[in-house]
Amino acid sequence: VFRNRLLEVIHYAPTTDKVHAMPVVIVTPWINKFYILDLNPKKSLVKYLTDQGFAVFITSWKNPTPEMRDVTFEDYLVEGVNAAIEAARGFAGVEQVHAVGYCIGGTALSTWMAWANRKYGDVDKVPVAHWTLLTTLVDFSRPGDIEVFIDEGSVRWLTQAMQGKGFLDGKEMAAAFRLLRSNSLIWQYVVHGYLYGETPPPFDVLYWNMDTTRMPFAMHAWYLRELYLHNNLIRGDALTLGGQPIDLGRIRQPLYAVTAEDDHIAPWQQCFRICNHVPAEKRFVLSSSGHILGIVNPPVSPPKRSYHAGVAHRRDRFQQWQARAEEHAGSWWEDWMAWLKPQAGPLVDAWPAATKQYPNLADAPGTYVLET
Repeated sequence: VFRNRLLEVIHYAPTTDKVHAMPVVIVTPWINKFYILDLNPKKSLVKYLTDQGFAVFITSWKNPTPEMRDVTFEDYLVEGVNAAIEAARGFAGVEQVHAVGYCIGGTALSTWMAWANRKYGDVDKVPVAHWTLLTTLVDFSRPGDIEVFIDEGSVRWLTQAMQGKGFLDGKEMAAAFRLLRSNSLIWQYVVHGYLYGETPPPFDVLYWNMDTTRMPFAMHAWYLRELYLHNNLIRGDALTLGGQPIDLGRIRQPLYAVTAEDDHIAPWQQCFRICNHVPAEKRFVLSSSGHILGIVNPPVSPPKRSYHAGVAHRRDRFQQWQARAEEHAGSWWEDWMAWLKPQAGPLVDAWPAATKQYPNLADAPGTYVLET
């Protein structure tokens, strides 16, 4: 229902007659494609939300070409995150939405929240009333296993390599992540495929993982240097984006933050540190499993996984939160609904999939996700 040079916004047709008055806008990572959250009906976070009575909008990012070499992180913030939120507000005719950010999409959403609180001033005028983060880093002082690739020399070499092509090829990043978990992501397939001659079974998550995307030179070089190397997102007003100084301490909207205990890309102890920088009310969740399956974690019977959940305070250390957080069997999705629904407004007649003002530009999953 919306498209610009950086993203398409997909609005899912409702599955209920009534929906909550406040839509949900999901900001997905541009490192991979959006459909990890809508793999199949049983695993789909999107379908779960629509069945729970929410209007769902999701970002599908353009796969950058060499011509997009000069696209910046600021562009992703203004023409990406902000454009998606404004499209959802315009479509539904509402003042505020609930926003969700996953991985680097969550980092961008956190930056946008600081940007919007500075821009609008009044907390009630910020277009996002409350927000959710999924396995998101804002403090990059200890960014997990990928830290072995992050130093001045490595970033300088990678920046020079990207400058020549105009982008970072997603296959290169995927190979780096596979090396970090070589036993499960490389050697397992060598042993069973090459040595045993077995045909691997169909695996939708693995297919998605190999459906890689590129990243523009300017954006990714800035991201590596300003966030990973200099850790400037947690330093008040150290960054200025979209005409506004960025300070996470200005964010006042309630936050629901989800992490995963086996996450090697965004370690949960490091993700917890957002609680020390954002003064708003916070509910923090630690799910079992890893970066993907800790999030793509639907309720099933009997429960396969578990989670810890509890209020987080700004001065907490993760050990303090963990000591008092309650453990629950099952999926955090149900806990999330108990937190979100009372804040999402009354039930209203469901909006159609498209409108005259926001017509169907293409059937889902859109056009950008099909680009290789």
